[in-house]
Parts: sequence; structure tokens; C-alpha cells
Amino acid sequence: MTEGFRDFTAESRRVFILRLLVEDGGSLNESVIFRGSEHGFSKRTTRDEIRADLDLLRERGCVTEEWFKGKLRVVSITDRGTDAAQGKIFVAGVEQSRWEDR
Repeated sequence: MTEGFRDFTAESRRVFILRLLVEDGGSLNESVIFRGSEHGFSKRTTRDEIRADLDLLRERGCVTEEWFKGKLRVVSITDRGTDAAQGKIFVAGVEQSRWEDR
């Protein structure tokens, strides 16, 4: 797989994660995001890829995270993340969304 294709896939997966958060009430744990990505994005998605995506989205201000008992990561979408999911803003490393607020 070429690096360009890998980057494209990662950017698409990240916007998918943001949309999933918007559609499911704004907060989800890492395992639910992984399962949602497997079913709605690609069966080839790994947990490590989801973790890296969540880290990038947090660094870009699109999500916040909270840890429960040091084991369970729950992420919540921010206003910036919602705007990126709806295509209102561009966030580096996240595909420009064409999805509209429903």
C-alpha cells in the first residue's frame, strides 16, 4: 500500500469517526468506535489505527478524552469536531467532509 493511499484512508477513517460520534450522541468508548469502524468503514481497520486516529483528533481539538480506571478511554466530540464532521471547517489530517447536518 502506498503512503499516499494510506494517508487518504486514514483521513477518511477519521472523518468517519467524527460522524459516528455526532450520530451516536457525542461520546463513545474506544471499543465501540472500533466496532463501528469495522462495520461502517472497513473490516481491515485495526485497534492501533483507531487509537492513533483518536490521538490525532484529540491533538487537533476535535475530541476530548476521559479515562475510567486507567483502562477505558471515552472520547467526546468538541464543537470543532462537529464542524469538521459537517464539512464546515478543514482540519489537517481529516478528510474534508461533504456530509451535511441532518
